[in-house]
Amino acid sequence: MPRFVAVHTMPFTEEQLTEFAKGIIPKIPPGVSWNRTYCDFADGKFFCDWEAPNKETIEQAFKANNVPFDVVYPVRLFDIAKAELEP
Repeated sequence: MPRFVAVHTMPFTEEQLTEFAKGIIPKIPPGVSWNRTYCDFADGKFFCDWEAPNKETIEQAFKANNVPFDVVYPVRLFDIAKAELEP
């Protein structure tokens, strides 16, 4: 499945992010996976790893749930241990 990184700017604390995630996870559309988030709480930046059929599906889910986002990038994962780029 195609992979994406969504960038968000939100002034969250760790506790606020945890509560936000609990509320949004049940609203993620079928066929879409939120895999992980890299957090920079000092600057309010969050980099989220998603899998979805396409970029528009993720953007529509954000808009439908009033989740602010800066940008969604299509990406491919480079496996360091194997020195391989995923297809």
